[in-house]
Amino acid sequence: MSLRTKLLSTTVIPIVIAFGVGLTIVPATKLLYQLAAPCNPCAPCSPCNPCAAAAGGATNCVVPRLQLAAACNPCAAKSPCNPCAAAACNPCAAKSPCNPCAAAAACNPCNPCGAAAAVELTDAEAIAAYNCAKGMLKAGYAKSKLTSETGLEIAAQYQDWRRFSTRSYVSDTHGGRFVQNYGNAVAKAYGKYENAGALPAGSVLAKDSFVVRGGRVFAGPLFVMEKMPAGFKAASGNWRYTLVMPDGKVIGATNGKGSKNVEFCIGCHATLGEETDSLLFLPDEYRASY
Repeated sequence: MSLRTKLLSTTVIPIVIAFGVGLTIVPATKLLYQLAAPCNPCAPCSPCNPCAAAAGGATNCVVPRLQLAAACNPCAAKSPCNPCAAAACNPCAAKSPCNPCAAAAACNPCNPCGAAAAVELTDAEAIAAYNCAKGMLKAGYAKSKLTSETGLEIAAQYQDWRRFSTRSYVSDTHGGRFVQNYGNAVAKAYGKYENAGALPAGSVLAKDSFVVRGGRVFAGPLFVMEKMPAGFKAASGNWRYTLVMPDGKVIGATNGKGSKNVEFCIGCHATLGEETDSLLFLPDEYRASY
């Protein structure tokens, strides 16, 4: 039996903790529970609870018209986000659609990494939501220290690049999230859209994202594609795809760590063929003119 197993299964082993000249006797299991509590997904207000305020990249931004604070208050007794409430939204229930390990989790809006529930925002609401959240999005992604092949700090600088979208819009190919399109100086031809042609090596395109649940804005991943030199990866059109989570964790990068996690990016973009250089273009109504 491992030491960890012994500690978790023992109920009477005491641990002595000194506070100044005093001593406090704490049962081992109680101490372990207390230490684990901040990251206990079964605790209603734990940051590890997918429905809790701090989980899933929650920001301080809201869409007043859609705000339903009580409906997703993990500390409210009858809230569907309270793990002690109905099993339908209990992330600790084995068969719950909100359980990240459950088969249906990827399609459930309670899963921070899954597809987002469709929400319609007016132009004014979309602009206000993004203006409120953009700083928090950038700060979270910047923790990744993500850089380009040439050393360009992508996650920390992308919002200073040219923005090709006039407002955040829903992208079905990015999980139904609201996204904005940015490109570095090398990728300026992207602004010609269908007439852009093949972008040169060194071009970097970035999409930040967010979703709205119960009127609250939640940060989504940062989607990055960088044009690499010829020979990098024929199947991807020599694009390197990188996925960064709201907390800065890099989930995967083409030809790098976690590359299998971004294979879906290659599959989606490859369907467009060489004529468009594997590029997807945003809807006409949201395109900025340059």
